[in-house]
Amino acid sequence: MRNLLRILVLILFGSAAQIQAAESLLIAAGAGYKGPLLELYAAFERETGIEVRAAFGNMRQVLAQTRDSGQVDLVVGERGFLAESGLFARDVALGQGRLMLVYAEGIEARELDDPAIQRIALPDPDKAIYGRAAYQALERSGQLDALRPRLTILSTVPQVAAHLRAGSVEAGFINGTQAQSLDATPMHIEDVDPALYDAPQIVIGIPQDHTLNASTQAFLDFIATERARDLLKGYGL
Repeated sequence: MRNLLRILVLILFGSAAQIQAAESLLIAAGAGYKGPLLELYAAFERETGIEVRAAFGNMRQVLAQTRDSGQVDLVVGERGFLAESGLFARDVALGQGRLMLVYAEGIEARELDDPAIQRIALPDPDKAIYGRAAYQALERSGQLDALRPRLTILSTVPQVAAHLRAGSVEAGFINGTQAQSLDATPMHIEDVDPALYDAPQIVIGIPQDHTLNASTQAFLDFIATERARDLLKGYGL
């Protein structure tokens, strides 16, 4: 009898492990955090066997996908941006974002109003949180009106970084995470004064129509671990 019970327990636990391995999560996020999130997802998959399907885009796209598909389990974005949508029941903090100003290779100027700076790239303020932060910084510093003709509006932070690499703009605003991918290049990177913008609070939002299943809870538990926090800090969060 005991042997039979032991066999049944092994079968049950084996089946549960197979089911968990077959589970997956769909997590949508702003494109500017692709690097750290993919590393975070990979670490989570190794530890739990639960697959993470990742979707990236500007936040307007992310919110539309969340609203229209009904398939998104979690969303990574800025707290205020997610709250405005009314799509989320609650959120869990990931970290605080930093706005960076980058001057392209070969640009000696260190002030945006320098005549050498004719094109200043920033993510779309209507669609990207760091575009909004950059717009705030220009406005609060009193430079917005004078620099408006020089602004090049792009869709996402990675697009700004791509234009900086290509030399098609002289300066651009990106986040601290994206700036780390430029550290090995001969560009000048500086922190924007935190007093000039509302620092983005990066969170994981849980959609209102989402059932908090075991896979979702496992991911939320994982991001609270010291290992996950150290990984995010390493990317400037």
